[in-house]
Amino acid sequence: MPQGEVNFRARVLRKQEGLPRYVVVRPEFVQGRTGSFVAQVMLNETGPILRNIHPWGKGSDVFFFNLTAPQCRKAGIDTNDECLVTIVPVT
Repeated sequence: MPQGEVNFRARVLRKQEGLPRYVVVRPEFVQGRTGSFVAQVMLNETGPILRNIHPWGKGSDVFFFNLTAPQCRKAGIDTNDECLVTIVPVT
C-alpha cells in the first residue's frame, strides 16, 4: 500500500441491526498488504479516527474496517450512505 494517503468513495454497510457498521476497502487501495494494519481514517473529512484495517479473508482480496455508532454520527453518515474515505497508514 502506498505510504501516503488514499482517498476513495465507499458505502457504509451493516449486515444486520446490532452489528457494527463497516466499510469495504478494494484491493487497489491496499496494494502490497496481506495482513491487518493500523491507519488514521477520515470520513467525509471528519476525523481522524484510528482504525484497524483487516483482510476480509474467506478467499476474498478486499479489506474492511468497522465503525462505531458515535463515529458515524460525528461524520453525519448512516448505514447505506456513501462517503469519502481517506486512509493514512500508521504502520
